[in-house]
Amino acid sequence: MTTARRLDGYTLDDWESLDPQEGRRIELVDGRFVVNAAPAMRHQRVADRLQTLLDAAVAREGMEALTAIAVRLDRTLGYIPDVVVTSEFIDAGSVDVRDVTLVVEVVSPSTKKNDRLEKPAAFAAAGVERYWRVEMVGVVDPTIYCYELDEGAYSLVATLTSGAAGTVAITSTVSVTFDPADLTRGRR
Repeated sequence: MTTARRLDGYTLDDWESLDPQEGRRIELVDGRFVVNAAPAMRHQRVADRLQTLLDAAVAREGMEALTAIAVRLDRTLGYIPDVVVTSEFIDAGSVDVRDVTLVVEVVSPSTKKNDRLEKPAAFAAAGVERYWRVEMVGVVDPTIYCYELDEGAYSLVATLTSGAAGTVAITSTVSVTFDPADLTRGRR
């Protein structure tokens, strides 16, 4: 049960003190709680497979990839990206944005505006080096748009399309090669 008693004016402390809500993601946007439904199975499969792939690639650097972890951006802004790569091992309920090197959002019909416009702007302003957007709405196989921070804004550096393996940087020293179609394919 939430302890919310007003419409806005909430802080990171209020957000982090909320009880987890089964089947919902609660984010803090400009001091207001924003509730989204938990991702659908296909969406979560893509996020989980990307997390596994990314985690294996960055492990030797002492970094890790996590799914659905709360990221603190400022006093009244906290998001829960689908996948984040952190600069080090994190053992807390949330992570400070300064420890995040890559954010991945898997676009859902209900999150299109946030994932395409608001979140990239907020993460770029916070200095996160890379942002990937996985587009799956209305298509069978995903396309991944990979951005890098350039003078305070994200610039597209790679587009990975299903059916062709592509290589993309996770950090300045670590890259990964994969076919986006593998994120949705069955195991047999």
